[in-house]
Amino acid sequence: MKKVLSLILMVFLTMGILLTGCKQINEPSDRQLITEEPSPRESSTQEPIEQNAKLGDFFPLTMGSTWDYEGEGNEYASFTRKVLFARGDRAQIMEDNGGTISASVFETSQDSVTRIFFKGEEYGQENYINTEPEENLIILKAPLEVGTKWEEPNGIREIVDINATVDTPAGRYEECIKVKISSEDSTLYEFFKKDIGMVKREFIFGDNVVTSSIKEYIIK
Repeated sequence: MKKVLSLILMVFLTMGILLTGCKQINEPSDRQLITEEPSPRESSTQEPIEQNAKLGDFFPLTMGSTWDYEGEGNEYASFTRKVLFARGDRAQIMEDNGGTISASVFETSQDSVTRIFFKGEEYGQENYINTEPEENLIILKAPLEVGTKWEEPNGIREIVDINATVDTPAGRYEECIKVKISSEDSTLYEFFKKDIGMVKREFIFGDNVVTSSIKEYIIK
């Protein structure tokens, strides 16, 4: 059990990245909390997403934007994120999961959303925007279509759905991009909604399932 908890914490630290993307049926306000427990569902229909949709639309990085996630299955599954600094195509996010606070710098382009810097324990608010890239962890990659696949240090990422439906404490979202991250011992799914970011994350390790779902958010 200790090994499982350690692996989950490691994944949630190293994979710690912003949230984004899907069309909402019952449109929640910028800050919304729904106490009723929804049942998860997904759609396998592969309709094309908006042709003018950009990668950055599914990973908003505007200064002051915040996300609050409700977790199940592990004490570190609940966490908050906030964009502390933003400049040009880069932004720095602070993530707090109750166990540690981390800093990540993301860079967006027409081809990808990439995490270029990560510090696992950053309890101040130092600005790393101008730091030289130290890693190349691609979170989303063009084209936004089923079958787009790329390698990363922890495994293989692949877009497996572009019309997924996700139920969360903040409401139900449609037309989400679903990314599957496969590694030797585990599978991680991330769901991104246009103009919001990551709305859900599901980590599966053996019989263990840990989820983080959007509860409240503010997009500036």
